[in-house]
Amino acid sequence: MPMDERELVELFHDVARISHQREVRHNDALSRGSGQSRCLLTLSGLGPVSQRRLAAILGIRSASLSELLGKMGMRGWITRTPHPEDGRTYMVALTEEGKAEAMRRRSAGNGASGELLAALDEDQREQFGEILTAIKCHYQELDRRER
Repeated sequence: MPMDERELVELFHDVARISHQREVRHNDALSRGSGQSRCLLTLSGLGPVSQRRLAAILGIRSASLSELLGKMGMRGWITRTPHPEDGRTYMVALTEEGKAEAMRRRSAGNGASGELLAALDEDQREQFGEILTAIKCHYQELDRRER
């Protein structure tokens, strides 16, 4: 029996959560400062995003995100600029140093990701990549409209 939309979305979130937990457990680099890792990896996938939207995506309070971004800013990983249309919030973007750190952390976590992909044959991997690309492009378009 095919899954309905709600079941598919729940399954997707379950797999993402389990995959992230395995990466954290199996990789020291991700387990230290996992909030910063989550933020770096999220920004590397989204590109510039409003601080308010980033807090919603990460599921953390605005004050907690401000503290986290302050630490990341001191490391030279992000920039914050006033939102062009909403003076009450900022746009957050990775610097070149931040992109390099995100890439380093993503590479460090590839061990657990490889476990996930090991369950798929070559055709399934290609389909999976196409599906994830379509979802990512859809979300990026929605984010562009919201800015």
